[in-house]
Amino acid sequence: MYVTRVPGGDKIPVSIVLVEESDYRKITKKRYFFNWKIEKSYTVYKLEIRDQKEILGLVSIDIIDKEQRIEIRLLAVAKEQLGKDKTLDRIAGSLFAFIAKLAVKKYGAFAAVSLRPKTVLRQYYMQKYGFEQAGNSLFLEGKSLLSIIKIYNDE
Repeated sequence: MYVTRVPGGDKIPVSIVLVEESDYRKITKKRYFFNWKIEKSYTVYKLEIRDQKEILGLVSIDIIDKEQRIEIRLLAVAKEQLGKDKTLDRIAGSLFAFIAKLAVKKYGAFAAVSLRPKTVLRQYYMQKYGFEQAGNSLFLEGKSLLSIIKIYNDE
């Protein structure tokens, strides 16, 4: 997977790996919008530029086997990588694609990914990433799930 430099579009390889206990000292609410220490009982991944230790994005998930889906509990992009002043793009999309790949690996053709976004992000996630609405939740499954993997995965 990769992120792109803004402007210019240069591809920068990234890794998505499990958050380590020592990472929580660097993961502040000021930079990542949430108290991520609350998520320690769930599975939390970080996105970072390969061979660097700077965390660009985080995602916390809950695996719901009985429904063959992975729920995204929290997703955050580092504050400085949001809006018109960001220097890197594709962070959130790469995290979504990574979770989609995990779901497909675990559940095959029945895989699904869901989340409950804030109101302001609901339409954006639907337009940008192909999420569909189901009550208070958004989800990816079938073609939309495979599409996000195809767009953001280069491996």
